[in-house]
Amino acid sequence: MSTLLEYGSSDAITLVAFCTSGLEGAVALELRKYGYKIIYSSSGRIFFTAPLENIPFLNMKLKSADRIAILVKNFRAETFDELFDEIRSSDFHLFVEKNANITIEKIKITNSKLSATGAVASVAKKAMIENLSGTNESGPRYDVILLIKNDEVHLLLDTTGNDSLAKRGYRLKSGRAPLRETIAAAVVLLSRWSDEPLFDPFCGSGTIPIEAATLDLPNLNRKYSSEEWKVLKEYWKRERLVLRNELKEYGALKSGIITGSDRDCEIIKIAQENYKRALKVFGFARPVELKCADFRNLPVFRDKAWIISNLPYGERLKEDEILPFLPKLREKFQNSNFYLLHPSDKLEKFFGKAQKKIRFQNSGIWTYLYMYY
Repeated sequence: MSTLLEYGSSDAITLVAFCTSGLEGAVALELRKYGYKIIYSSSGRIFFTAPLENIPFLNMKLKSADRIAILVKNFRAETFDELFDEIRSSDFHLFVEKNANITIEKIKITNSKLSATGAVASVAKKAMIENLSGTNESGPRYDVILLIKNDEVHLLLDTTGNDSLAKRGYRLKSGRAPLRETIAAAVVLLSRWSDEPLFDPFCGSGTIPIEAATLDLPNLNRKYSSEEWKVLKEYWKRERLVLRNELKEYGALKSGIITGSDRDCEIIKIAQENYKRALKVFGFARPVELKCADFRNLPVFRDKAWIISNLPYGERLKEDEILPFLPKLREKFQNSNFYLLHPSDKLEKFFGKAQKKIRFQNSGIWTYLYMYY
């Protein structure tokens, strides 16, 4: 009988895309764009089906997900014996090679009879080793995620690695209130922006404009843990070659105006450095203009545009300091859609009732995405 390790498989398996809680819709948009079937989603997790050989593509192309994991098994366990038996009898060996270096990367337990994380890790690893008929751990590293909630266990293999997909490799420096790259990409995706002029009048270190400029581009130049796995190694080589060849076609990408501005001239210098690095990381990007300017002094733009911005707050400004000035944005961008990030629930008092509002956490701060379209 053939195994995944011997031949690979075009049969669909269940994968999980992890993301920021509240922004699952952005990942769903990306997955559907590429033709994947979503099974269901929960807080910060989207379960979907895909062939095993698509894992390299998903890691290199998805922009709003933080990591991609294989769902090895989903089962109930109320005792350590049940946990051990279920993992030992799982398909773990189909994905993990002999002598793998098994590392339990994360355990999260919620409202379950199995509550001692150290004991759970010990029992789970012993079961995995027996599943493989032993290992001297001299091989590639395999990171395991165990999620246990209401006695339901998800046994997962992380295919991304220590650095989440947010670590694109272009942002060496950031402002005082940085927006994670995957969150910036998620906001751009949720805005349904395509080729219209895009402005970020509070761009800080440039994350939103840069993510918009590279939204369709694969990240070929960073490392992913599953590149070394026997079951995926050849797929990684093949997919990198395919995507590298496809990059030649990106020169024909539409290139609508993308502009970032900020009144802090020093942070604009950092944004410009980050954009230059993004050009090296991705090999190509839509043109972006990054300039030092107070949003109140920007020229009036009368054409249709997308205004996507992480408004200053926290260390950048007292939380509500910017809000009274927001109506000025409507004067400057008279025929535009607005997608504004801010933690205050008072923004609508100054800018009007949003058509949609999404709440999520950014760097530990509960934040709203206010959508006006």
